[in-house]
Amino acid sequence: MVPSIPPGGLLFGLGIDVIEAARIRRLLERLPRACERLFSEQERAYCDGFADPWSRYAARFAAKEAVGKALGIGIIGFVWRDIEVLSGGKPVIALHGGVADIARRLGVTRVEVSLSHTGGMAYAVAAALKEDADG
Repeated sequence: MVPSIPPGGLLFGLGIDVIEAARIRRLLERLPRACERLFSEQERAYCDGFADPWSRYAARFAAKEAVGKALGIGIIGFVWRDIEVLSGGKPVIALHGGVADIARRLGVTRVEVSLSHTGGMAYAVAAALKEDADG
């Protein structure tokens, strides 16, 4: 089944990001506490379940930046763990804290995300969606 915008739904914003997995690896190896600041416990458990977790961490990092762009808050206007990438097949974005408050004020009802990683690069595209006045 192909996900779709809700009936009468509107695209609020679109964000995209790409990052090298090696860059995230260097960051997390140099500053291990950064992992706890950037990623939720659930995100860390998912990524650490792979022999090479770096591409998964990079994809989640890119997703958080793409979501910030889609919401129009940029990449420094939020607490990193307030955007969480939940895994279980299709990635799902969960918003918390200040980011959830911003999304609510903007009328954004959900954020869709697509992730990919290949050749040492991780990519993410995020779409912030809102319902129209009839929805």
